[in-house]
Amino acid sequence: MKKIVAATIILLITSASFAQHSKDFRIGFLLEPNVGWLHPNENGVSSDGAKVGINYGLMIDYEFADNYILATGLQISQIGGKLSYTGNTWDGKHVGLLSADNSSVNNTANYNIGIQYVEIPFALKLKSNNKGKLNYWGCFGGFLAVPTKARADYQSNFTVNGVANYSKDNDNILSATQPINIGMQIGAGVELPISSSNTLVAGLIFNNGFIDVTKNGSWGNDGRINLNNLALKLGIFF
Repeated sequence: MKKIVAATIILLITSASFAQHSKDFRIGFLLEPNVGWLHPNENGVSSDGAKVGINYGLMIDYEFADNYILATGLQISQIGGKLSYTGNTWDGKHVGLLSADNSSVNNTANYNIGIQYVEIPFALKLKSNNKGKLNYWGCFGGFLAVPTKARADYQSNFTVNGVANYSKDNDNILSATQPINIGMQIGAGVELPISSSNTLVAGLIFNNGFIDVTKNGSWGNDGRINLNNLALKLGIFF
């Protein structure tokens, strides 16, 4: 996987260099405030709230036909969400990541999870053709993401290793996180030229993760939990 990501980064850098000499390519920078949430698909696990994050990085457009664009790039995505686990319904005494000293259906644990990804989006983008004026665009595609950091704050109402109401802040949970995330991306927005070579971009992007982000063996076989986010896309093409 690391080799695939490295090869993709080299390809993107090469494309960006070529973009300086081709009117079909555009390169720019983006900043995307986002709201993320975790979506469980198992009884006993529920979403416990959203989490604000940020995406930033490089965006590249290749217009292969009039108004038809292949959109990609490379970005750092910091997203997450909150989960609540109840009881011991999956694996022994596990309540999510924690293992209780005593099994009980009344055991609960709450997790505030944040994950940082290196992400490569890829989408087909359709754009209006108002030369020198405001243009509208829509995109549909997907993304490939690899986590580089994963942290969690958690608290429980039960005893873990002799400690009552066990809790912990900023725990490293990267080893309990799936090593890849893949999903669907859909969005729409506007572009506004501000000079002969610079264009402002704004829009909304929804990312729907397909992969279970929590490793079942570490989280007590908690079923599939997807990570989704809605981002406000702000950027500039050069």
